[in-house]
Amino acid sequence: MSDQNSDAENFFSDLSEDSTSQSQTSSSVNQRSSVSTSSSHTSKKGGYDLVVDLIKSISETSEEANEEVKNKIQKDCKEITKVLKAIKEELVVKKTKLQNEKKKLKLECEQKVKRNKKKLKKKLTEMKEVVHLKEELFRENTRLRKKLKEFISDEEVKEVAKNLQQFWINHINVGKIRTSLEEKKNLLKRESLHLQWFFNKRHQFETKLFHSKDSITLKADTPKVIGGHGTAPTPIEMIAFSIGSQFCHTFVNTCSLRGLKLKEVYVESIIQTNMKRILGIEENEPLVTMIKITLAVKTDAKKQKVIEACRDAEKICPMIQFIKGTIHCKTKISEKKPMKFQSRTENNKHILNNIYLKNLRKYHNKVKKQGIKAELKSSVIHGAWDCKSDLKTSQFKAIVNYAKRESDIWETDTLPEFGGTFNAPTNFQMFLAGLGSCYMSQIALAATMNSVKLDELSLDCGIDVDYSKFIRENIDINENENNQCFENLEFKFKILSSCDSKLLKKIELQGANKCLGIFLSRNSVPLSVNIHVNETLDEKYLLDSKKESCGIM
Repeated sequence: MSDQNSDAENFFSDLSEDSTSQSQTSSSVNQRSSVSTSSSHTSKKGGYDLVVDLIKSISETSEEANEEVKNKIQKDCKEITKVLKAIKEELVVKKTKLQNEKKKLKLECEQKVKRNKKKLKKKLTEMKEVVHLKEELFRENTRLRKKLKEFISDEEVKEVAKNLQQFWINHINVGKIRTSLEEKKNLLKRESLHLQWFFNKRHQFETKLFHSKDSITLKADTPKVIGGHGTAPTPIEMIAFSIGSQFCHTFVNTCSLRGLKLKEVYVESIIQTNMKRILGIEENEPLVTMIKITLAVKTDAKKQKVIEACRDAEKICPMIQFIKGTIHCKTKISEKKPMKFQSRTENNKHILNNIYLKNLRKYHNKVKKQGIKAELKSSVIHGAWDCKSDLKTSQFKAIVNYAKRESDIWETDTLPEFGGTFNAPTNFQMFLAGLGSCYMSQIALAATMNSVKLDELSLDCGIDVDYSKFIRENIDINENENNQCFENLEFKFKILSSCDSKLLKKIELQGANKCLGIFLSRNSVPLSVNIHVNETLDEKYLLDSKKESCGIM
């Protein structure tokens, strides 16, 4: 303010100098000079005050404006400080959270590290113990070898090593077979099954087959031409499968006991049946016209030795002995009359006992009148033996086609004491299921052809199997020797029907007369066994198109 007042004084001194100079120049204004001087003096005084006031007012307004600006700035600063404080508080909270999480993570990591350290220490101690044991075993082994050399020569040790290497051959435990044959314990086994006929399902009968892991439900049905649905494999296909699988097992077993290693083994089994006998048109004709077994083998062993093993397997195979020999068969029927609430009602007049009468009559008339070739198309089964010694898989697999585009894969295995792993049902279980289902289907068919309604039909069947007859290294068989491994074949039927006992006995005789299994056990059938070693054969023998579906490739 002092600088502003000095400037105003200088400004008004300059104004006074100008006004005096103007009063001296003009004479006309002399009179007014005094007035002007006085007025100028007064104006000098009043202008100074005005300017001072103006300056003061300007300074005051500037101060007020500055104060307003300051107030606004202060308000803004306060708001900014509040926001900054809030942000700071949030940052502090987040920082504390992050620190806590960091501490937790550190603790967790430390705990995990401690645990892992403990585990690693345990593992290291275990590994050290294992290494120590291995060293001790190595020392013991060397010590024992030194002692053995005193008593046994190196050549004998090599022979023992070879025998140990040949412990598993072609997926067969040869050592286990030899020990069981030496001990001669539990060589006679009893196989038994329960089969049930269904009256309201799309398949006619089923049974359960057991093995070491679990059980499987095996379904069967008769062909459409004799009243079936055609929704499952037939009993004849079961018998064809069991014949092919058992012969393949016997062949591989003899090769393994002789030290012949096989790479691939495929089998085809065919059963050709005569439908005139089944339909009751001609009772004198044979029920089975032909059975054929064909083997295809790939191996590095000598061809002559493989062929000799096949011929020896033919001599001792249980199924071939069953076909060639005679077995006494016992059949028992427990008859019961149904109560009123147990009596079954048929939903369709064209169906009786789950057999289509329309198809049965139609085919029967064609055969009788037109004289067409009444042989059912041959039941053909293609199977393969898994030569890899894998303890998790079964030994034999086969494809069974029962419809135009449908098929099943059946598997079989052997009991552990006879060289197998029992990962699937045995061949004898499948064979017994085929015999029982075939017999049961013929009983149901005979009852249907006699217009007898059945309310219940079930079967319990069993057979004794002597494993010592076909698991053998020495195949020399005397002429007087009984090589039949099957004994005590029994069929126990449970039938619930309102018919009389005489008619039921007639039905049982008709069923036995037309049953393929009973026919095979009582009559010799033309049989041919062929083997092809390291030859390029047709696909139907080698199963090249079906290896993948069998799961062997």
